[in-house]
Amino acid sequence: MDLSPVLRLLYRGPRGGAPGVVNPYREAFPDLDGPAAAKGRRENLEAYLDRVGTPRLILVGEALGFRGGRFSGIAFTSERQLLGPDGRRLPWAGAPFRATSRNPALWLEPSGSIVWDALGGEARGTLLWNSFPWHPYGARGPLSNRTPERSLVAANLHVLERLLAETAGAQVLAVGRTAQGALAEIGVEAPALRHPAHGGAEMFRQQLRRWRA
Repeated sequence: MDLSPVLRLLYRGPRGGAPGVVNPYREAFPDLDGPAAAKGRRENLEAYLDRVGTPRLILVGEALGFRGGRFSGIAFTSERQLLGPDGRRLPWAGAPFRATSRNPALWLEPSGSIVWDALGGEARGTLLWNSFPWHPYGARGPLSNRTPERSLVAANLHVLERLLAETAGAQVLAVGRTAQGALAEIGVEAPALRHPAHGGAEMFRQQLRRWRA
């Protein structure tokens, strides 16, 4: 499976004016990001896609979060899951993946931990992505998250649309209603899983288990 056309769109960043949005595949902040951080995130994503192979299932979330894909480059995945020494490292991670932030403890995203736990840590066959695949941050600055405006998502659904065209035949599931609405905008009627945040972890696990059975 060749996703290079999708990656070119992704790396280019959002269309039009997108204030308060970081394209982590091209941008870095000296006080938050380590050397060659954007390049490291591109390489992390590409190595992850190799682990996935041809997806049978695609889970689409909302946007990258600062504890997760903003620094790992991978949706629903944090630096500590790639490289952490505390038992949170995923079985397919380690080298050649690398951390890109200046956080010595490495970032850990709670929702991402729940998603990977529900997947049993397995990457093969399940692709994690976002309807808005960059990091929108809030009023507290780059180490915060915000829900991307509907107009911003709608203007940038070309990346998701191209991804789904390249992975035709895979079952698409929305993680939360926001992602379900974004998919509907491009004509994809995807079932919605309960988002694992804010008390939804157990329902998310149950729903995903049924789809993977």
